[in-house]
Amino acid sequence: MIIFNKNKGFSLIEMILYIAIVSIFISGAVLYGWQAVYGRIKSQVQLDVNYNLNLITTRINYELRNALDIYSVTQTNLYSPPGTDLCLQVSDSSHNPTRLYLSSGEFRVAWGGGSNDCTGMTNDEALSNSSVTITNLVFTDLSSSLGESKNVSYTITVDSVNPSARQEWNKTQTYGSGVELRSN
Repeated sequence: MIIFNKNKGFSLIEMILYIAIVSIFISGAVLYGWQAVYGRIKSQVQLDVNYNLNLITTRINYELRNALDIYSVTQTNLYSPPGTDLCLQVSDSSHNPTRLYLSSGEFRVAWGGGSNDCTGMTNDEALSNSSVTITNLVFTDLSSSLGESKNVSYTITVDSVNPSARQEWNKTQTYGSGVELRSN
């Protein structure tokens, strides 16, 4: 006598259970993938802001340490805070004077051919790139009144450009330092 086994398929409850388990694993994998993508974007934005901040502060420190004198610390325009424009006397005649300033969210360096008030410069370039905006730059002349030492402190804030207002593209970094001119 041959006995046939009638239970060769899945029951409806078993099928629903298997589909639920598979969908949990798939949704977990998709969420993990999106988090990896967002983490890469956030990391890139942080690297961009830190790179620009490092580049700008290194240039400011270099120019200040190698300057002979401070011509002026002024504000760029009526709407900018005091001390957003620094004019330096440098020993290299092709780079004298050198101007460090903020313009439309860009950190800019101008040099050569100008007067002691840094007007009429022959060279002018942006040092920050388009992925960031400089929201704050303040120079303060801390030189002694007797002229024994020439010192400048500065504070700079770099923000990431975030056109879509996504949280993972937000990054703000502020840095402050003081530098003494080596000429004294």
